[in-house]
Amino acid sequence: MPSKRTQPTETPPNLPPERAYAVLKAQLEKLQLLKGRNYQEAKAAEAEWFQLTGKLVLRSFGSESTNYSNFRRGLSAGEHFAIMDGVVPHGRYQRNFEARQQAYEAALKSCIGELELDLPDTGIKGVYEPGEQYEYYRDVATCLKLAQKEIFIIDPYLSAEIFDVYAGAIPRTVRFRLLSASIPADVKILAHKYASGGNLGFRSSASIHDRVLFADDRVWVSGQSLKDAARSKPTYIVELDEPSMRKMYEPIWNSASSVI
Repeated sequence: MPSKRTQPTETPPNLPPERAYAVLKAQLEKLQLLKGRNYQEAKAAEAEWFQLTGKLVLRSFGSESTNYSNFRRGLSAGEHFAIMDGVVPHGRYQRNFEARQQAYEAALKSCIGELELDLPDTGIKGVYEPGEQYEYYRDVATCLKLAQKEIFIIDPYLSAEIFDVYAGAIPRTVRFRLLSASIPADVKILAHKYASGGNLGFRSSASIHDRVLFADDRVWVSGQSLKDAARSKPTYIVELDEPSMRKMYEPIWNSASSVI
C-alpha cells in the first residue's frame, strides 16, 4: 500500500522586525553591485546573493508569506518562450539577468516597506525641560539600542560623558563613529581606552555645528550637545529623514582628521 504523501512543513519567521529590516536593507544595497555587469561574469555572485537573500526573506516572513513567494518568483523573471533553432541569444540572457534584478529589487522594497510599519517606536519624550537630564539620557540610550550595525554621533562639543554614560548602550558588535570639533584631553584619553574594543572610529572636523545621532537607517537631531543637554536650558530630540542627513555628513566624515 503506497504511503501517504506528507505536506511540507511550514517555516515560521524567526527574525524580529528591526533585525529583518536591517539585513534586508543590506541585501538591497548589495543587489546594486550586480547592476551593469555581464550576466556570465556575475553568475556566481548572483547565485550567492539569491541564496542568502532568500533565506533572510524566509526568516523574516515565513515560507507561506506572499513576500517570500514574490521574491522566489523573481528567479523566473524575463523572457522564456521557445525559439525555433534552440539557441538562446546572449542578448536574451542579459535581459533576463536585468529583469531578475528588477524583480528582486521590487520584492525587497515591498518587504522593507512592510517591515517599516512594524519597527518598534522609540517612544522618546522628544522635548526636555531644564533639569530633565536623566529623561534626555534615557531617550538617547533608547535610540542607541536600536542599532544593529552602526552608531554615528556628530557633536561639536564632547565631554567624558560620551564614554562614561552613553557608550555603555552600544554593543561592541556595533560599529561606533564619533565626529567632533572640540575634543578635550580627557576625552582623547578615554577614546584610546575605548578603542581597544575594536569598534570605534573617531575624527575631528571644523565643518560641523549640529548634534546628530544616526542609528542604522534612522537619524535624530538634538538641540543641545550630549554633554549638557537639559541641564539649564530646554532642549529637544527630533527624528529626520535619514538619506538626506546621510548625504550631508558622510562627505564631512570622509574629509575629517583622524583622532583614533
